[in-house]
Amino acid sequence: MDEEIKEEIKEEITEEIKEEIAEGTNEWELFQLRNTRNSLLQLTDKYLLSDYPISDEKRYEIIEYRQYLRNFININQEAILNGEKIEILPIPF
Repeated sequence: MDEEIKEEIKEEITEEIKEEIAEGTNEWELFQLRNTRNSLLQLTDKYLLSDYPISDEKRYEIIEYRQYLRNFININQEAILNGEKIEILPIPF
């Protein structure tokens, strides 16, 4: 599928969800953080490939970071829904 078509579909789905969840609500913030977390997990997939040129130390950092990402929503969901602004840490290198 063409990347442009994929992006259009993604935008349409996002708009539909955005309409269902009132923009500016804490639920919308949680939705956005979940999407950011998922994107960061996808971006760091390559570092875990056995043939990716990365040191064992950096690979371990990525493993720890990915665990942090997987736990992020569960640990912070209540605070986010209560209106606290919590940011996801960036990729460690």
